[in-house]
Amino acid sequence: MTPIISDPDWHQRAQEVLAALRKRKTPLTDDFAEDITALITRAHRVNNFRELHERILGRLDRLCDRAQSLLLPKMVVSVTGASGGIGKETILQAAQSRMVKKVIGLVRANSHGPATGNVMDLTDRMYLEGLDGYRANIEIRTYNDFAVESSVEEPVDVFIHTIGQGRKPAPINPDTLEPIGKPPTREELLSRNQAVLKQVVACTHGASPKALNIFVTNPIGLRLMQVVLDAGVNANKILGFGGELDSARFRHFIWQALEAGGHGVLDVRAQVIGEHNNNMIPLQGSEVTFANGVTLSIERCVAEGLLSTKKVRQIMDRTIQRGIEIVESQGSSAIRSPARGLVVMFEKLLCGKVVNGLSYRLDCNGQLCFVGGPVRLHNGLTLVPEPLEHPFTLTRSEKKEWLKTMQANCVSSDRHHPVLNP
Repeated sequence: MTPIISDPDWHQRAQEVLAALRKRKTPLTDDFAEDITALITRAHRVNNFRELHERILGRLDRLCDRAQSLLLPKMVVSVTGASGGIGKETILQAAQSRMVKKVIGLVRANSHGPATGNVMDLTDRMYLEGLDGYRANIEIRTYNDFAVESSVEEPVDVFIHTIGQGRKPAPINPDTLEPIGKPPTREELLSRNQAVLKQVVACTHGASPKALNIFVTNPIGLRLMQVVLDAGVNANKILGFGGELDSARFRHFIWQALEAGGHGVLDVRAQVIGEHNNNMIPLQGSEVTFANGVTLSIERCVAEGLLSTKKVRQIMDRTIQRGIEIVESQGSSAIRSPARGLVVMFEKLLCGKVVNGLSYRLDCNGQLCFVGGPVRLHNGLTLVPEPLEHPFTLTRSEKKEWLKTMQANCVSSDRHHPVLNP
């Protein structure tokens, strides 16, 4: 389901959550049901669009998410590359999720000690912050131990793969303090990360073959994911993180530009599809909702004079280059936004929402392609691609570019095509 804020039938999801809460019938579910009912009543009585949007519907959406987290079974999540920057932060974010009962951090044997110490520090922090009684158990295991000791009684539900080398800036000449050459691209990391990912996925898939696999390992694309397919992981269990992060960056820059121009903005539903590299496609058909209740596409914002064509191009270019901008500023890839985004993506999927991720889908000729777009869960932890035009709005040129991207990211016809059916 789409978020309530952008759903014209916002009350439908709330009513479905209410029905589920009343079936469970506990003091806590009764409290949630009472709060949701009160917000629904308020929403129907409010005429001011801004108040409805900011004070009621957004709050109702978050309340429904919390209620669903209470109703859904808690997951066992495993984070590979747990001693790295994104891995450490992802463990913390996952452990704080109401939908997680256990987090297993996987590391190489020589990283076990430092990673365990880091978890001690994380758990102390969790108990300082207070999390309404939701505290996941955190374990650190080596890949070898995990493969041998993994229990069929409590298999991992979701693997979040942060393993692999991240992007780094170009080296600096010590005499001139100028960069030497160019920083490595995501694609240049391919050969380095293919080998390590092959070993890790063979271990994790062998231990929990039915688990959903979410990847942030660079470069998230067809060639890296072929390693995962070759390890035996089904295509409908593979999800690449990238679209959600790129879209968040796009929304951020649009919001900044409109707010700087004095235009009150309530919501920006901007999306980026295609590949997670310089060929990504920021959608000008994406919509912005203003404080007066008017919703306009980015194209219409330009036509109405709210944004210039030049400014939109600058925003799109900065969205595409944001990753390297961060690398050059801090000396490594982004850490906190990917880690938070990975867990947000996982939580949204479990709540039945559509997310923007790189996944396998069939093109119009029946070829299997790995490309970014809308996807949701079906029948447990099975990924199902959504039709692109259903949740997103594309211009004619963007649709043409999207089809071109799909053709460039098709699995070779001489390879075995994994099953996409649930």
